[in-house]
Amino acid sequence: MTLFSFFRRPKFHRVVAILLSTLITCRVLMMVAFPHTDSSEARYAEISRKMVETGDWLTPQFDYGVPFWAKPPLSMWMSALGMEFFGVNEFGSRIFIFLAAMGILLLVVRVVRSDSDATTGLLAAMFLMGMPLFFYCSAAVMTDLALALGTTLSMVAFRIMVREGSRVWGHLFFIGLAIGLLSKGPLALVITLPPVVGWMILTRSWRKVCLSLPWISGTLLMLVLSVPWYIAAEANTPGFLNYFIIGEHWKRFVIRGWQGDLYGNAHSEVPGTIWAYLLMVTFPWCLGFLAVPFRKWKSAKGWAMADEGRGLYWVLWALWPIVFFTPSRNIIATYPLPALPAIAILLAGLVTPRAGRPFNWKRFDPFHPAIVGTGIAAVLLATLGTLLTPQLAPKRTERELVQTFMDDCEDDDRLLYFGIRRYSAEFYSEGKAEHTDSPTVLVEKLEAPGRLFIATTPREFATLPPAVQRRFMQLTHWKDKRVNLYLERGDILPMTGIDPAQIYPIGS
Repeated sequence: MTLFSFFRRPKFHRVVAILLSTLITCRVLMMVAFPHTDSSEARYAEISRKMVETGDWLTPQFDYGVPFWAKPPLSMWMSALGMEFFGVNEFGSRIFIFLAAMGILLLVVRVVRSDSDATTGLLAAMFLMGMPLFFYCSAAVMTDLALALGTTLSMVAFRIMVREGSRVWGHLFFIGLAIGLLSKGPLALVITLPPVVGWMILTRSWRKVCLSLPWISGTLLMLVLSVPWYIAAEANTPGFLNYFIIGEHWKRFVIRGWQGDLYGNAHSEVPGTIWAYLLMVTFPWCLGFLAVPFRKWKSAKGWAMADEGRGLYWVLWALWPIVFFTPSRNIIATYPLPALPAIAILLAGLVTPRAGRPFNWKRFDPFHPAIVGTGIAAVLLATLGTLLTPQLAPKRTERELVQTFMDDCEDDDRLLYFGIRRYSAEFYSEGKAEHTDSPTVLVEKLEAPGRLFIATTPREFATLPPAVQRRFMQLTHWKDKRVNLYLERGDILPMTGIDPAQIYPIGS
């Protein structure tokens, strides 16, 4: 499409395209400027960096020599590949995650355009990009976006295959399942297959689907793309399959406060919390469903079954991930992500009939152009404000502290995080930052050659024996950060009379 043809399109189409472009531009700027924050994004960024450093692309490493069994490696491969091309930095670690998010937007536009028109497809993409959760995950080094890419590809491919009878899209359905298996494992099948099966049952489309979908070749393609890694991972680190399948896919969700998590703390939420998360991560667009007149809901059945059950398909896709996680106690706010593309498609369908009458909006309509414009403007101002005033950027990062250390350090100097592990420190120091929660280890490192820098909170520093505290001077202090940087003093003689074995761990 040329620039001239773009400006010849209806005004509503141009406005939507500009708003979507604004959101994407803001995300690109934030992707480059914002540091990795602890703990989730920095942890996956550091795991990916270790892939590049060690050359071990088979088994992700939680620490050097410690396998990371919690997730398959696709998202970490994407991040590591970006660092191979563009260096160990924010852009390199995020660029392929961002491109995957753009792929999701294109899939949404493609399927809605085939069912409706290009304007509605663009509107659905704008709603999706404008949802807080998708906006964040679209350039965050985490596993959730890779899973959403797989589930979205499968759901979109299935719909297009049913509508157009394309075997290419039929095979893409299985490729999407393979992407999901390499992103978060069998969870991808649990999220994708039930809505498809439910749609086939309710629309009585078994025969058509069985004849159109390449079951044998597609299943083989899915297995060839995904199973070899699982076999190789178990052979390389025995015990992986038991922990990943039983622990991560069963105990994590049914056992409250599960204690078997090797890489963090299990969450313990009230069943049904996923619905509260859904409202938060789709706000304010979720209010759009309230704009539908009550009389319209009475004809919902006819709408759902029209055009080969199009509406029913979107509803099943949108609801199933939320319903599935409803009884789960161990959830986080990113879990609604696979449902967001379908929700955006449903919202776009509500707005499009009014697009031809852009000035006939109710004052408090959630889709009122003034409300939409204000929301987009808020994102733009927040982005520009943060870029112009870096002190407003996220604070749960050690980028600034590590840079202070790197500016002052000499060849034999070491950086030790005491009491809490900060993955962003390991990422920005390229693995030089160490961690311990043992005062004994800290004392031993004091006797090693070179100066010792320690990063810790004032509270944890106060737990050290006075003789140890006197060995350090505070080098930096940030009012808005919990971690301070301390430097070993050169004017204090080495400690005598302190037996490291008699130093009690923190909290004793």
